[in-house]
Amino acid sequence: RHTDGLDLEREMGASCFGHRALLVEQPDDGPARDVDWKAQGDIAAGMREVYQSGYEFPAWSVEMLRSGKLAALARGVTVYHKADDRFEDVQAVASEREPVNIGMSRCYNQDRLMELHKYKTGAYGRSKKDRLMPNIAIYCETPIKQGDRMENVHVINVIGYAFDDQTQPDYQYFFPMKHGDAKWNELVERFRHMWRFIFVCAERKGLKRIYLADIGGGAFSALLSGPGISYGRLKEESLAPVQAEFQSKNFVVEQLPRVPDFAFKPENKALLAESLLVNAWDPWSMVGNGNGHDNSLDGFFGRCTAMAVLCWPTSNPLAQYEAVKM
Repeated sequence: RHTDGLDLEREMGASCFGHRALLVEQPDDGPARDVDWKAQGDIAAGMREVYQSGYEFPAWSVEMLRSGKLAALARGVTVYHKADDRFEDVQAVASEREPVNIGMSRCYNQDRLMELHKYKTGAYGRSKKDRLMPNIAIYCETPIKQGDRMENVHVINVIGYAFDDQTQPDYQYFFPMKHGDAKWNELVERFRHMWRFIFVCAERKGLKRIYLADIGGGAFSALLSGPGISYGRLKEESLAPVQAEFQSKNFVVEQLPRVPDFAFKPENKALLAESLLVNAWDPWSMVGNGNGHDNSLDGFFGRCTAMAVLCWPTSNPLAQYEAVKM
């Protein structure tokens, strides 16, 4: 479901650009339609088989989807995007996901993906040197598993800009770049939008605590270099204004602890219901990316949650789209 929200807007406060940041709300269109969860589980199982062995998302998540045990959580999944993005592009970026893309290495059967879903590589590849496809974020409440124990956590999957390979669309769009030039200023603005998705989500979902990750840091920032350029500087210039914008909301903002250990410490149990955990996602892949063979934060989240099947609109037709006016 999606709405442009022309009939209902809620002011979020003054943005760092001097104009209003508005969250566009969706009207309630009644009970969610019936879903054949067995069929959706079959779709997820088919996608899982496209992965190279060891890279796939957990089998238990497919069985939970197929049995309908994820139905209540599926209804709450929200895809956030900028209000001025072309909605067709937003849908494509959300749905046309590659199973695995680690540093532009695709560890899956492209021909089989074509047979099943009529594409070989992700929609982010439609980016051009003068135009990027939309940056989105997807929220879900998901089971998280460690051994035989299971809890539920709130997670928002946020996509950083990828500078880990010169063939990445983000690298080709932004470079050459130096601090203070038009490209740098645009990158800072895009990062502000990215951080803002997190804070908007926390407010909308009634969550008081935000556990941040270094979105776009780590491997993604390997080639983010040049005169006056660093990830630390980019994070400082982009995150601080957003935190100031939402200061009146009194969010508790902390660094994300180790996943999944955090969810299973007895002293944290009461915090889970009010906390939003932030995952550093990828512009190309399913949530979780390479899962058990991926030592990034995304891989650690993917191997112990049901986010791959919940956050993919093809396996979860109840996912909703929410536009955020910047």
